[in-house]
Amino acid sequence: MTANANGSSRSGAGDRSRRADAFCDYTIRSSRPFVVPDAARDVRFAENPFVTGSNRIRFYAGVPLEIEPGLRLGSLCGLDQVPRRLGADVRGLLDRLARCAVERLLQSEDRYLLSRIDPGRLDRAKADKAALAIAEEALAQGLFVLHYQPKIALDTGRRVGFEALLRLKKPDGSVLGPATFAAALHDPILSRRIGSHVLKSAVAQAQAWETAGVDFGHIAVNVSSSQFIAFPGSPCLVDEILAATRSAGLSPRHIQIEVTEGVMLSEQGGDIGVQLEALRAAGFIVAFDDFGTGFASLVHLKEFAYDQIKIDGSFVRAMTAANADYAIVKAIIDMAMALGKKVVAEGVETVTEFHALRELGCHYGQGFFFGRPVGASDVRFFPA
Repeated sequence: MTANANGSSRSGAGDRSRRADAFCDYTIRSSRPFVVPDAARDVRFAENPFVTGSNRIRFYAGVPLEIEPGLRLGSLCGLDQVPRRLGADVRGLLDRLARCAVERLLQSEDRYLLSRIDPGRLDRAKADKAALAIAEEALAQGLFVLHYQPKIALDTGRRVGFEALLRLKKPDGSVLGPATFAAALHDPILSRRIGSHVLKSAVAQAQAWETAGVDFGHIAVNVSSSQFIAFPGSPCLVDEILAATRSAGLSPRHIQIEVTEGVMLSEQGGDIGVQLEALRAAGFIVAFDDFGTGFASLVHLKEFAYDQIKIDGSFVRAMTAANADYAIVKAIIDMAMALGKKVVAEGVETVTEFHALRELGCHYGQGFFFGRPVGASDVRFFPA
């Protein structure tokens, strides 16, 4: 069975069916793979004509063909007449095959399909493809580096740690920000590899500072949703973090884990919560990053496993000029304190913002007012 352009489908016998009956209709609603281990036991498909009829489909696995976020032209899928469990390695293979199909489409510029896409979207898709190639090259040639931005205790002005921020250092010495390779940070395979590189680099830097007797506090690293997915033969994120820190002889207090709303609210959110709780039990601090920019609700604030809330810089930069943004920042700080959580304000750029946040009881801040992100060799430590 293959999905066609208008969303209807054809069975092996050539008869047309409703789009609502097509497994692929579920696939193209999301940017993630869609898997049905046993259709006969799935309430969505138990009475489906492709399951009860002559096709007798029991297993389905599909990956959307997405040329840019939200723009999906179809799906790559596999079917079987017996139930199956799909391992993470096969999921990864389907992802790669889907990307190959999309790349082939963009290379050949299929006139029928691409005629339905406006030039702007096609240009963005090609830009994303170029970004993936840049990231692949950066990983292969060791061009990804970390810059460190200080995090300050607002009540004392003392530096308590750093956030590790990913940069790409070109051979000529110039440094590029994440906008250059942003598409790679959303790619399920590349983002996992990049995340592992960031973790290893941050742990190595923390070990170097610890060995040198430097009181650096902690290094916070961002983790992506792909890093929480368990692949056969590879450690889960918890084991990877524990192995890296223990091998370096580091205390968990030296490495903090930051997770955005998008990651916490992703489809594997339940498993992510379990892993974050395991990290907290091992002594690591978990921060809920970019709070206020996504779809997290008050219920999520109560349910998720975390220790700190990071207020997105867009609210901080507007809080001294707009009453609504000030009220939002105050509400977040008040809620966090009521829940027993610490608060970090991102994007602090002026002395006015600094004083306003301190008066509201915000615990920590980071931003250009305290220091720009710099390479490890440019970080300056002063005697206490």
